[in-house]
Amino acid sequence: MPVAVITGAAGGIGTATSRVMAEAGFDLALIDRSEARPPGGAAGLGLACDLADPGSVETAFSAIADRFGAVDALINVAGINHRSPVAEMAVADWDRMMDINVGGMFLTAKFGLPLLERGAGKAVVNMASVSGHVATVDYPAYVTTKAAVESFTVALAQEAATRGIRVNAVAPGWVNAGFTDKALAETDDPDALHAAARDAHLLGRMAEPEEVARAVRWLASDKASFVTGQTLFVDGGFMRKH
Repeated sequence: MPVAVITGAAGGIGTATSRVMAEAGFDLALIDRSEARPPGGAAGLGLACDLADPGSVETAFSAIADRFGAVDALINVAGINHRSPVAEMAVADWDRMMDINVGGMFLTAKFGLPLLERGAGKAVVNMASVSGHVATVDYPAYVTTKAAVESFTVALAQEAATRGIRVNAVAPGWVNAGFTDKALAETDDPDALHAAARDAHLLGRMAEPEEVARAVRWLASDKASFVTGQTLFVDGGFMRKH
């Protein structure tokens, strides 16, 4: 069976991606801060890993190599967010954002490329965001990391092409999971937040996690066999309004 490695597998998009990839017949190697479990009935391996720690990532991929021998898809979903203007942001918070959101993708690629070379599918999919194109007040670190993800995706696509590996990114708009859940929990006016989501997208709503996961699955599949170095916007028309 083909094997997919998914980081951030315990989050909303990560969980949906795990489910979609399992339904497509993949065995799963799931990476998160705490051990993630494959969806019901799916075969796989759950690994606790700090994506900011090279040793932790290397250990995780050694376990993946021992279990599966090869990888067909590396899907980098993991990411964190932090709200703070530049003048007030702690250096440690800025560094942590860079280490997880961008450095984590570098590390999974570094240790994952040899396993992808042995696989059949040979695809990397990175999680970008419309925030890499439309900056948001008080989130300078996040928007910077998401812009960097797209540049890293292009650079890695150029390098990995000689190994037969495709590298692409998915850029969602607002998603009904993860960071949005946190924002809803913290706001005094959730109706206003939902109204903002309607106004932000041509389709008048935010995405469901499964809609993002299906785009990831397509990019990781043979149906996208001649697609590399690209960012697929799954944004309900967000970029067309901004």
